Amino acid sequence: MGTRTLSEVRKSRVWRLRLEPGKVYADLLHLLAHLFLLILAFFGVAPFVMLVFSAFKPYQELIDPFPTLLPHHWSVATFYEIFTRRGFPLAFWNTVWVAGSVTIIQGLTSSAGAYVFSKYRFPGKELLFRILLSTMMVPFAVVLIPLYATVAGFHLVNNLWAIVVVSMWNTFSLFTLRQFLDTIPNELIEAAQIDGAGEVWIFTRVILPMSLAPLTTVSVFTFLGQWDNFMFPSVVINELNKQTLPLFLNGLRSLYWTRYDLWITGSFLTVVPVLIAYAISQRTFVRGMQTSGLKG
Repeated sequence: MGTRTLSEVRKSRVWRLRLEPGKVYADLLHLLAHLFLLILAFFGVAPFVMLVFSAFKPYQELIDPFPTLLPHHWSVATFYEIFTRRGFPLAFWNTVWVAGSVTIIQGLTSSAGAYVFSKYRFPGKELLFRILLSTMMVPFAVVLIPLYATVAGFHLVNNLWAIVVVSMWNTFSLFTLRQFLDTIPNELIEAAQIDGAGEVWIFTRVILPMSLAPLTTVSVFTFLGQWDNFMFPSVVINELNKQTLPLFLNGLRSLYWTRYDLWITGSFLTVVPVLIAYAISQRTFVRGMQTSGLKG
């Protein structure tokens, strides 16, 4: 076979484009979609990258009218100050305790409620479930004052248990877990009942192990929500030794000054544990996202 001339190659390419215009449009759409996703990824990652590098900048560089991405002078003095002088370790521990307690308790209550709504039959079950779902449409600000009055009635103001008590139940977690439990065959439960297993044994030995993926998913959402929770703790917590991280970071500014270096470093230290937790549970989290919304 002889070599083709440049004009023949161009003609063949034009001919193929004419024969497959749909493929050209599909490739163009794929290209545009990838460009759009890259732009979104950039705007999502860029603030975090700036946060990381800014945490190592001295205060003078942060207020520079012509900032740079990389620090001119790398400094860890702010890390030392925030750990030793501003009560950050105590706020960090309070947040870990609150977020961990709420995640564990809410996981148990939501999985138990989802098990009841998925596998039990009783009058008004679907109506009650719809009423629960309708509460998701109510803004939290509407129930803020009644919740405060409730915890005040139990003398839980300035107590971390106030945050835990009002977060023991979550409708979104219940709904997500029920969607998954509906896919578990009832024959498994009936077989366990025939073997003499009680409801507690079935729930703890059959349902919970099979629900590990969606349970991890809702636990990650719960942990993140409590880790960043600001509105209700700002209402019920007034003592400095009971502050959580969002309240601690908010206290780094006043009407007259703002320590941007401490604010940025504190934000960086607040984000790191969340990223570590997500990295550990990433596979289970993704698998739970894929299966919790499916029905067989």
